[in-house]
Amino acid sequence: MHEDMHAGEIETSILPHACPEVIRPGHEGADHIADDRRRLLTEGMHAYTKSGVIGRPSLATAEKGKAVLDSLTAASLT
Repeated sequence: MHEDMHAGEIETSILPHACPEVIRPGHEGADHIADDRRRLLTEGMHAYTKSGVIGRPSLATAEKGKAVLDSLTAASLT
């Protein structure tokens, strides 16, 4: 199972590229891994994380965000 689910590397990478003004300080140290999410649909995210983060926002970069958005744009045009 992929560890990046919410507010992790991918989502956090999009923000510094698309709208850097919304990035709050501290995302570099907000990593939270919840590999066993079998009860996610019945218990919700609050059972796994108090911060809302499930993933590794510390790995986020604006360059990755640009690559993600470019890829999504290209895929939508095909």
